[in-house]
Amino acid sequence: MRLSFRPPHPPRDPADAVEILPPLAAPAPAVDGPERMAGRAGRDAVDRVEAELVRAARAVGVAARDGCTETGAAAAAAAALARGLDALGVRADEAGIHGRALGASAETLAAETEGLAGVLVQAGRHLERTDAESRVLQAEMMNAAQDSARVVEAVATLARQANRLALNATVEAARAGAGGAPFWQAAEEFRLLAADAARAVEEVRSLSRRLSGPGAAAMGGLATSLACLRPAFATTAAAAEAQAASAWRLSDAAQDLAESTGDLVGDASAAAAAADEAARRMEAARSAGVGLAGLAGGLAGRAVASLRQAEIGDRRVHDRYPVDLAARVGNWGLGRVLDLSRGGLLLVPPEGCGGAVGARLALDLRGIGRMQVQVVGVSVRGLHCAVTEAVSEARLRDALVAVEEENRPLIAAAQGGAASVATTLEQALAAGRLAPHALFDTTYRPVVGIEPPHYLTAAVPALEDLLPPILEPLLLADPRTAFCIVVDRNGYAPVYNRAQSQAPRTGDPAWNALHARQRRLYDDRTALSAARSTRPFLVQACPQDEAGRQPLREVASPIRVHGRHWGALRMGFRI
Repeated sequence: MRLSFRPPHPPRDPADAVEILPPLAAPAPAVDGPERMAGRAGRDAVDRVEAELVRAARAVGVAARDGCTETGAAAAAAAALARGLDALGVRADEAGIHGRALGASAETLAAETEGLAGVLVQAGRHLERTDAESRVLQAEMMNAAQDSARVVEAVATLARQANRLALNATVEAARAGAGGAPFWQAAEEFRLLAADAARAVEEVRSLSRRLSGPGAAAMGGLATSLACLRPAFATTAAAAEAQAASAWRLSDAAQDLAESTGDLVGDASAAAAAADEAARRMEAARSAGVGLAGLAGGLAGRAVASLRQAEIGDRRVHDRYPVDLAARVGNWGLGRVLDLSRGGLLLVPPEGCGGAVGARLALDLRGIGRMQVQVVGVSVRGLHCAVTEAVSEARLRDALVAVEEENRPLIAAAQGGAASVATTLEQALAAGRLAPHALFDTTYRPVVGIEPPHYLTAAVPALEDLLPPILEPLLLADPRTAFCIVVDRNGYAPVYNRAQSQAPRTGDPAWNALHARQRRLYDDRTALSAARSTRPFLVQACPQDEAGRQPLREVASPIRVHGRHWGALRMGFRI
């Protein structure tokens, strides 16, 4: 198994998304005495805790990112090592194959060389016998030459005698005259015999010369050559035997090499598997580091949201209302105003307009007019500005009258629904239908096999019976309502009503399945601000509804059960 690894881009610090509001979004009311001092001390304490939480979250995020980078590099190195070990295993396997082939070839060579050595030894023995026979033949040829010489002498003597007889017969024939015919005939026969004997003598002498001259010399040279070949054949046979022994040793070494490379292949495979496992573990560690950074940022965000929405940490002197107004900022160009309150506004400045704390800006808001503001804080959302003159305050107050009037029915619906939910929960507790520990249970058990993650708590069975009869009328009362949801202080929604629901009966399986799919944790900034707000109401802007069609305006109202803050009712409206 090959592990392909690519180091990710460094994750963005989640703590950077935490909105750090300015110390005061608007001037505090002129209250003197111990009450003002106590309020100031409480806010200072909250500021210090908040700053420490964000600083710790960012430090954890930096450490997690560094750890992710290191583990990513280590995982890449482990993956490269695994690939190298795999390649080494492949090469070792190839070397083993070649070693086994070499061993087989060396074994064949050894066998053939042993056969050659045997042939050479046998040839040496034949040479030895041929040498002895050639020496015997040479001696016999010498004896034959001597015998032929004696025969030549005997034949030559016979020829001489025949020649003398022919001469004598001739003399007698001449003496006999007419009666000497028989002598003439005998003389002729003796001459023919002498001629034949002379020819025989010549032939035997020629044969004798060949036997005793070149033939004997050739036979002697052959014997000498055979005598010289014997040690050469013996040396060659010994060399062949030595070569055969070397070939056998080479064959054994090649087999040992093949076995060793087989072990090496196994070791390389095991090492590669270990490197793969190390790479997987490092990737898991990197993912855990990314998760840790996210958890750190989420913890900071939740902690800051809790502090800011609690009574002691709430810095809002006035309620804020989300808007989306174009605003010309001096000579910088167009910006956007995202919320308004009686104390100031939130401005997204145009490109290039820094707006440091203390800076004064001249704005021209669409539908409101010109205003003079001062930057009192900077956050990731924009510039938090306070009005600095009476004319600007009056224009802002007049603009807020229309904004408040527009939001009043939405706020009333959310507050009424929250009050109904609180009453229902208190009655369920009194009747024993719901236990306090179950209502405030924050042990969220994940539901297996559902994405995004869904959770169950001890209160879900009771809440599924108690909440829909309250939420359904709220959902259907206003056609602009996109959702109506009850969440606990951590943003957990045990039941989620949708405007598109076509099965408003709790006994309907489709209704129950719909709500089972909505047991989710909503822990983004907007959700946590709504869940943990202790103000009478909180109006926020949502980017868009779940179908992605248009922006929403959300109104949240806290739910208190016997005076204890449990969560909030959140309603989203299409505006």
